[in-house]
Amino acid sequence: MKYRILIGHLRRNAPYNVELLPPRSSPPRAIRAMAGVGPRFLIQGRGIFHKISGSAAPREIGMRSANVSRTTRETEIEATIALDGQGRYDVATGIGFLDHMLEQLSRHSLIDLTVRAKGDLHIDFHHTTEDTGIVIGKAVARALGDRVGIRRYGAAEIPMDETCTRVALDISNRPYLVWKVAFSKPKLGDMDTELFKEWFQAFAQAAGVTLHVETLYGENNHHIVESCFKALARALRQAVEIDPRAGDSTPSTKGTLSGSL
Repeated sequence: MKYRILIGHLRRNAPYNVELLPPRSSPPRAIRAMAGVGPRFLIQGRGIFHKISGSAAPREIGMRSANVSRTTRETEIEATIALDGQGRYDVATGIGFLDHMLEQLSRHSLIDLTVRAKGDLHIDFHHTTEDTGIVIGKAVARALGDRVGIRRYGAAEIPMDETCTRVALDISNRPYLVWKVAFSKPKLGDMDTELFKEWFQAFAQAAGVTLHVETLYGENNHHIVESCFKALARALRQAVEIDPRAGDSTPSTKGTLSGSL
């Protein structure tokens, strides 16, 4: 049986007990040792969440996941994500290069991602690209819930051959995009390079993220775009993680990251 440690929201300095289900199962020694000292975790094996009881019991047990669908006259898109995943992906948007970038986003953030999109590609790629960013962003926001206990901030500098891109983000529910990325050609394959900003703008707005993307230097347009998505992935991975020191506190002096701030 395989086990994973997932951080939960347990109140500090409160007694608790860990009960393994099914009763005959036994976790590895390392996990049993952690059960005696760690104040905030739960154990998952084969998709079964093991019970934590006592006054420190978490208010909610489960993977942070969401499914979002959106249908307009231009596109029909559905996305499913799991923030505490393994970077598994199944993406089909009808735009090959966009699929490739979303696969990079999933793999390097360790967020499981499934996307199905149908759009008016006979016109151009604009609506499908933008609306895919909206739906994935909404799924991230829904999976985060009230954003209690998360690290909130993330940053990454990602090199790709001659290119280096920096991303910094704040899961603040204050959507904003700073985009300092330049391309030397109007198209990358069949895709307009200006559409990548549209995807990042849509994602930041829907996810409620302050997002700064800056390519520090680079020449190859493929490398520039890919480094942007990979840097977003690594920064997002940091920011959505549960901080084991935070407990059930909100990472804001306002006391909330929900709603409009």
